[in-house]
Amino acid sequence: MKKPILLGGASLLFFLLTLNKGMEPSYSPPQLDTAYASVLSLNNVEAPFTDEELQPLKPLMETLLTEGFKIEVEGVTYSFPAQEKDLVLEKVGEKLRLNFTPEFLNYMLTTVSTSVNVAAENFTLLEADPSKTSRVTFEGKIADGKELTPDLTEEMILAALEKKESTARGLIRIVEGRIINKTGVDLGPLEFLAEGKTSFWGSSPEREFNIRKAVNERFNGILIPPGGEFSYVEFLGEIEYAGWKKAYAIFKGTQLEPTPAGGVCQVSTTMYRAVLNAALEVTDHRSHSLYVIYYQHFGDGLDATVFPGEQDFKFVNNTPNYLLMVAQEEGYKEAVIRFYGEDDGRSTELWGPYTASNQTDEVEAGVGAFLGIGQIAWKYIITHPDGTVETEWLLSDYMNPAQQHRGETVDGPLEY
Repeated sequence: MKKPILLGGASLLFFLLTLNKGMEPSYSPPQLDTAYASVLSLNNVEAPFTDEELQPLKPLMETLLTEGFKIEVEGVTYSFPAQEKDLVLEKVGEKLRLNFTPEFLNYMLTTVSTSVNVAAENFTLLEADPSKTSRVTFEGKIADGKELTPDLTEEMILAALEKKESTARGLIRIVEGRIINKTGVDLGPLEFLAEGKTSFWGSSPEREFNIRKAVNERFNGILIPPGGEFSYVEFLGEIEYAGWKKAYAIFKGTQLEPTPAGGVCQVSTTMYRAVLNAALEVTDHRSHSLYVIYYQHFGDGLDATVFPGEQDFKFVNNTPNYLLMVAQEEGYKEAVIRFYGEDDGRSTELWGPYTASNQTDEVEAGVGAFLGIGQIAWKYIITHPDGTVETEWLLSDYMNPAQQHRGETVDGPLEY
């Protein structure tokens, strides 16, 4: 294989003149000047390229020297105008190809990486009481990072040049945030198991305050031992004189009244969805008496109401090891709860939501009747570690009309 030719100085002039040869019928090729001949000699090139080989590269050459090569990453375009010294001519087999020098490739990849890369953040446990369900002492938060994959992105660049294109897509990989255990206690692997999510967009400032207080001060960093039971009301604690703001809550089934800590059901609903996705054992649960618009996204109809002294939300850690609950606000006003522990191979599926407008014969058979205008159903499937499959129908029965979902079928399981 012949070695590449660097395009620079007189060699570029010869290249461009040769490309434009067809513009003048009386044109005769100039003699190779000393500089160009030197480049050919240094690269052990036996003969100049033919006009037929050079001509197809002209449009790409002009684009790279003027507009530049473009790398698109997550909707952002990075442009890199090239200079003559950044380009290389290579003959691969019988084909002539235009490439970048290694230095220019590295410059492009480094520049994009500097702009795109975000370091992952870790949740570090400092102290924990493994004997009971309790809050841990911790620092930091867990957040995935991202980074450009230089090797794969370089392949995309070279593939684009081979097709005489001046744009390539940069490829990103996710760098997962981790749970780091510095307690000195063996708490198991603490790997990601499942998550639940809700959106509280549109809430009043008071309701938003209560949701954030519950997420940050009450439910972030709860450690549950194997077989241990978690009580939402227990960890919510005092609501009357504990800095909560008054926001609307449901009383007597249909009445809305301002109450301290109003809106914290947003967090119990988020937790319920995470519990379902983790196939944990629910021991106390009830959906709201009224359909609440804040719970439409990420699992409409999967909600959990709580009120101290009247209704709790409880579940048991039925996994083989310790379970860590991490609660955070992410994105734009989204509450997220994740469970970390030991993956024993269980899996779950949630098919829905089914309403009066899109129910099927299977739904009627599953819940025992046609759905009313205020009912939402989900088909919940758990595949246990031993391979046995358990199917349950989850039904929320509201006293007011629920959002109706259209279509004769549901596309698939609940995903985030």
